Amino acid sequence: MEDRPFAGDPVVNTGSAAPAPTGAANGRPAIHRPSILHPATELVLLVCALVLTYGIPSPLVPAALLVAATAVAAGSPRVRLGRWCATVAVLAVPMLIMVGLVQGLFYPGDDLEVLWQWGAAAVTVEGLSVALQLWLRVVAMIAVCALFAFGSDSARTFDGMIRLHLPLGIAYVCATALSLVPLLRDQVTRALAARSARGWNTGRLATRVRLMPGIIAGLVTASLVQLDQRHDTLEQRGFGRSPRPAELQDHPDGVAQRVLRWGAPVVTVLLVTLTLGGVLHLPTASELLEVLRG
Repeated sequence: MEDRPFAGDPVVNTGSAAPAPTGAANGRPAIHRPSILHPATELVLLVCALVLTYGIPSPLVPAALLVAATAVAAGSPRVRLGRWCATVAVLAVPMLIMVGLVQGLFYPGDDLEVLWQWGAAAVTVEGLSVALQLWLRVVAMIAVCALFAFGSDSARTFDGMIRLHLPLGIAYVCATALSLVPLLRDQVTRALAARSARGWNTGRLATRVRLMPGIIAGLVTASLVQLDQRHDTLEQRGFGRSPRPAELQDHPDGVAQRVLRWGAPVVTVLLVTLTLGGVLHLPTASELLEVLRG
């Protein structure tokens, strides 16, 4: 019987010949879409963006990253702009409401500059500053992470991590986790379709909420069993015995990208250090609100 890999597994080539490109969650050949960056470069830029977002105490940085992520999503051949915008909105709007209520209306303290007050609720400059900074950071994090998730797949993630010389175990776990997201989504769709065929009115939200705990419990159990089986299969096939496995796909790479992978972290650390040390001053949220107030 022919020995086939499990669907969604990053297949590690321990030989000298390059394997056929894969990357789809179902194990079929990946659809090649042009990408100017190596997945390792994308991972480095993702980490640098997150460090800048939380390392520099100015809302200008996450706002700039949000604008940059929107521009990249609009021009990327691997990312659907509508899907990316919907994901960011679904995750960011509840956060905006929560932060606006907690920080914007009920910010604690005595020496506060009150802009508007009604009973226990008060809009203060300090509360709005914290809410603005926190929300922009969270939205920027969601935007760049969604951009990477929609523009990548398990094979690209695995290739990027082994190019960065990360342990194969970590690369396998991250790539497998990324491949499980569309797999679980498809399994939930099939499970709801099966319930619908048995007479359940799955078009109603209340019915879906009622059925979802049982479906998710079964899927989590099945996923854990599949992960254990995949790990055993990969070990039998020599996973980890080659210190430098070949990449699953061919990716554009060159001197410019290698310089970018080394230079981006250096520039990021330098910017954070200069900002925290007071050498480079970027306006804080409260300073921007004062400017807007005139």
